[in-house]
Amino acid sequence: MKEVVFIIPNLGGGGAERVMAIVANYLAELNYKVSFLFTKSVDIKYEINSNIKVIVNKEDTSPIGQIKFIRHNLKSKKGATCISFLTYQNLYMLTATIGLKIKTIVSERNDPSKTLYGKNWLNSIRNILYAHADRIVFQTNGAKMFFPKKIQKKGTIILNPINDKLPVPEDLKREKEIVAVGRLTKQKNYPLLLKAFSKFSIEYPEYVLKIYGEGELKEELKNLATKLKIEKKVYFMGFCEDVHNKIINARMFVMSSEYEGLSNALLEAMAIGLPCISTDSPPGGARMVIKNGVNGILVENNNEKELVDALNILAKDDELVDKLAENAICIRKELSKDKICEEWTFLV
Repeated sequence: MKEVVFIIPNLGGGGAERVMAIVANYLAELNYKVSFLFTKSVDIKYEINSNIKVIVNKEDTSPIGQIKFIRHNLKSKKGATCISFLTYQNLYMLTATIGLKIKTIVSERNDPSKTLYGKNWLNSIRNILYAHADRIVFQTNGAKMFFPKKIQKKGTIILNPINDKLPVPEDLKREKEIVAVGRLTKQKNYPLLLKAFSKFSIEYPEYVLKIYGEGELKEELKNLATKLKIEKKVYFMGFCEDVHNKIINARMFVMSSEYEGLSNALLEAMAIGLPCISTDSPPGGARMVIKNGVNGILVENNNEKELVDALNILAKDDELVDKLAENAICIRKELSKDKICEEWTFLV
């Protein structure tokens, strides 16, 4: 029986955590011996198979403590495959497994030029450690090309699976709503969306903007909405368990990120038939799934005018809205859970 160990801080929410849970469950259903090493806490927001063993680091959660925890729990797992998501966890896992007879797979889940931004010495260490990994999974060509060629040779690109429990769009009545879903952080560049929406509102005053998510910039963004005099049209909805049912009737979905690996929020918006607008941000996640003008609209990164123009065209062009929505739904089949998880299985 093949054994696979997944390493991550916890499953407390987030796109990387969701994908890891899906892949782990898939392997468990195939009768692999699957376990999780949670390096920081026992927080679990995603359903996991009852046959999956969970081991939690309850002591030292510093970087050194996490490395010791990982190594202690992997020493007895000769011949196992170890899979780590997230840059720092990848570094800890590859350090912890030095000298152990374990297959190592790491995955970059965001823009690698940003995850260790300003820490050149850590970038050098990452390159050294990644060169010793057995395989490296990227979400985009841009992320893969960031690394030296010896690392690229070990790389493979696997997109995110679509949640197979998403609602199916039927007999939709489009509301005059623009929606966005994601953490309220600098990466998501919500100021760009708010500024674009303020200009869009001049011609289309009946529209509202609803932003789903929590984060440290909530008050700052509320203040910006007030400054732009759109505070009565912008709703900060917070975290919502059934967000897909809440947004499925919206006129359009917008992702305004400065950088983004491969946004689950964008994929799921497309899968439920929302006409989507996304910045073409590095390392090219949106570009991997959106064919501009066919199943969504790409705008130049941080380009307010292009975003306003895209909002305007979707507000007035019913035919384009229907076309984008119809084509976007095809992503359900292209990125089905079974198809994507099978790609992971080949690596293990």
